[in-house]
Amino acid sequence: MKAVFRRIKVLLWFLKENSKPKPQPPFLIETKQQIISKGKESYHNGNFIVKGKGGMLEVGSFCAIGADVKVILANHDFSKISMQYTFHEKYLNLNITPREKQITVIENDVWIGDSSILLPGITVGTGAVIGAGAIVTKDVPPYTIVAGNPAKIIRKRFSDEKIQELLATKWWEWDDEKIKENKSFFMS
Repeated sequence: MKAVFRRIKVLLWFLKENSKPKPQPPFLIETKQQIISKGKESYHNGNFIVKGKGGMLEVGSFCAIGADVKVILANHDFSKISMQYTFHEKYLNLNITPREKQITVIENDVWIGDSSILLPGITVGTGAVIGAGAIVTKDVPPYTIVAGNPAKIIRKRFSDEKIQELLATKWWEWDDEKIKENKSFFMS
């Protein structure tokens, strides 16, 4: 009889825990562990994975990062016989770190589509768009659309002159009031 009550208790706990509302995306990107939030109002849609021993990720303002995006911050050292870090720790009592501590940068107002992968040490320029599923191996210039594996430039969002104008405004650094006062700027 005790076993039945125990099972009922577990079932009630399970139902209670699973009836709680779950947080829904988008989720604010905040500074923690290997992520440095350098701006404001950047969000991801869940399962945002940032990994790689020794690297850092900087994220600017107003970025929209899709679901299941991975940012890899370090590569294995393939100059060694074994490339597995835990092998060196367990068998050789060595703490091997990546060859270079790389910083990956996502500037401002960047849109990264679902299931994209960013490799170490790249910069995604302000206003860039990364198509869903892209594997980004190189820097992406400001206001440029890339897609594919490896990601290739599809086109620029604006003319070179307009891109320089937008970059010069540094609108992502404006305070909230100035942004609200310049609605026409954002709608043009």
